[in-house]
Order: sequence, then structure tokens, then C-alpha cells
Amino acid sequence: MTERVLLAATGDVNDVRTWSGTPYHLLQVAKDAGVIHEGLSIQPLDWQQPIRRYVWNFAALTCGRGYGGYQFSASCIEHYWRPFARQLSGARVINCFQLFPPSMVANTSVELCFYIDQTLLQLFGDYGLGVGISDWVARDAIQRERAGYQRASMILTHSHWAAHSVIKNYGIAAQKVKVVVPGANLDATAYREWADAAASTSRATADALQLVFVGKDARRKGLDRLIRALHLARSRGANCQLRVIGCTPEQLAPELRAVEGVEWLGFIDKQHQPRAYIDAVAGNDVGCLLSHAEAGGMCLREFHALGLAVIGPDVGGSPDHVIAEAAHLVKPEASDEAIAALLVRLSNDRSEVQQMREISWGRRNEAGWPAAVAQLAHFLK
Repeated sequence: MTERVLLAATGDVNDVRTWSGTPYHLLQVAKDAGVIHEGLSIQPLDWQQPIRRYVWNFAALTCGRGYGGYQFSASCIEHYWRPFARQLSGARVINCFQLFPPSMVANTSVELCFYIDQTLLQLFGDYGLGVGISDWVARDAIQRERAGYQRASMILTHSHWAAHSVIKNYGIAAQKVKVVVPGANLDATAYREWADAAASTSRATADALQLVFVGKDARRKGLDRLIRALHLARSRGANCQLRVIGCTPEQLAPELRAVEGVEWLGFIDKQHQPRAYIDAVAGNDVGCLLSHAEAGGMCLREFHALGLAVIGPDVGGSPDHVIAEAAHLVKPEASDEAIAALLVRLSNDRSEVQQMREISWGRRNEAGWPAAVAQLAHFLK
């Protein structure tokens, strides 16, 4: 393995608040394993950043290139990376963002690698982020992204869905692309304490089927259709309840805010209340995510790490993020009726839920970062 291996993203990977904590949790485990040695802080360090963004957007409009997308521009990324330009020679740099600065792509003294959840083509298309970005900006970013992948020694992806895009849409040789499904973003100490306590207690289900949803984007993550399906299922006699973490009732239509059987916990700070978050999620039977678009779904990894059965989205990279034998996948086009029928079935057949939970509990280590880092180490040899 290269002597110095560094991890980067847009932001400080040493800060748990960066990108939902994914690079932070990866870094902590990878440093302990000797796989990655240091994390970089790739972010603006001066007060002039808003001015740079304004000037760039003005120039883009003047040149007929449209408005928006500064964060994907070469000038922005060059500025972010400039403090490290003379420090990276001889190092291997793993980037969790899809773009390196052009100057680094041209610098052959640095080994470039990627670890991405999706390509920009997928991000702009499936997530709709391209709506606020001009075609010129998107094409330019994707062209530079392709150049980075061509120059990189390896592209690691969170799923086969992302890997397929790198190979098919960017023309990258398949042998350069490897899949490493990420681990659950849970505080290591709090998780160990919880697991030790949970190992000595029964995981039998309660009288009501306890569902839990975790997410901030109520519509993209499918909370609206989950609540509609819950209402239908309960009207047909299903004994089930839903706990919502991250979203508030105000994010949904008025008719969905007061549906019976829904408990709204709001935001729980995983950084300052790690055990409270774990207990709030783990005290349920089935973790639910019904996204219309999803690169993976980190909460799916958390659900399995905490021994839950899963109802997940059959879209994007999500199928790779679940343990198939402990999950039911739901397509984005599935009707509320179909989802309600699944809830009724699981409510009536608690043995199926219990079996999925036992599988999830028995394989919980597969959903953790140590397992992902072991794979990462194998590919980086």
C-alpha cells in the first residue's frame, strides 16, 4: 500500500457534520486499521468565498453559460484544494467527491482514487440537481469528472448501480471499478454499549408492529406515501405504528400531519446524543425508507446494524445497502395500496418479521464500517 493514504471530500472529513458523517466514520475506522492515515479539510478558508461565487455566476451569465453550479466549477475546486497543492506528492488521495481540481489530475506525482456514492450524471439526473445548473456547467463538470476517472488508479463506489454508470457512461475499464458498500454512520462507543446490552435481551416484537422512518427529505425519501399506506393498513385492521425521526409534520400536506399511529420525534443529534439516536431507532421492528431516488440510503445500513427488518426502496444503489434476506424492496412506482398490503401482511405475520430481525441481528457486523474498511484495504493493496 502507498506510504501515505489521505481521505478527502467537500468539507472537513475530520468533522462528523460533513456529508452526514460518512467520510468521518470511514476515516476513524480506517485510521485504526492503518488503511488511511489522514483526513483533509477541503473547504474555503476565507471570507471572500461568497464574492468568488457571485463573480463566477456573473461571468457565467455574461458568457451565456447560465447561472448556478459554482461548487462544481474548476475555479471553485482549485481554490478549495490550493492549500494542499505542495503537500500531496507521493501520496494516494481517496476523494469522496466526484471532482479533483484539473491541476491535480495533471499532477502525476499524486495517485488519485475515488470513493463515490454516485456519478455526477446520476446526481444531476436522478436527484434533479441539474435543474438549477445550466447545461454548459453540467457538461463541463462531467467532462472533468471523466478525466479524473481516467487518470485515477481506482474508482470505488457504494453500489453496483454507481459502478455501472462509471463503466458505461464514462467509458472506464471495469477492472478499475470496485464496489464497497459503506457502513452505518453510528458512534462507535455508543454502538458497542448498545450491542453489548442488546445481546443479553430478547428481540421479540411488541404487540403492535413498530415501524421507523429516518430522513430529512420527506418527499424524496417517501415519507408521504409511507404515511398514506400506514393509514390504509390501519383502516384494514393492521396493528402497526410509525416513528418518524428527522422530519416534522409541517413538511407534509395537512391531511398527513395528524394520521393516527404516527409518532413524530423530530431531529435527534447523532453527534451530541448518539445513544439516544440508537435507542430511538433500535426500539422498533422494521426500518422504512421508500425513496423515489436514492444513491444508497445510509439509514438502511443503520437499520441492519441495529438488528431491524427493512422495507427499502428498489431504486438506485439501495438494493446493495440491504441484507436481502432481511428486507422487502419497494419500487418507486408502487402504489399506496401495494405498500399498505405489505404492512398488513407483516402485521399479521409476526413470525416473518421476527425471522428477518434475527437474520439482521446475526449479520449486523456486515453493515458496519469495519467490514467496509476490510474490503477497502483489500482493493488498495
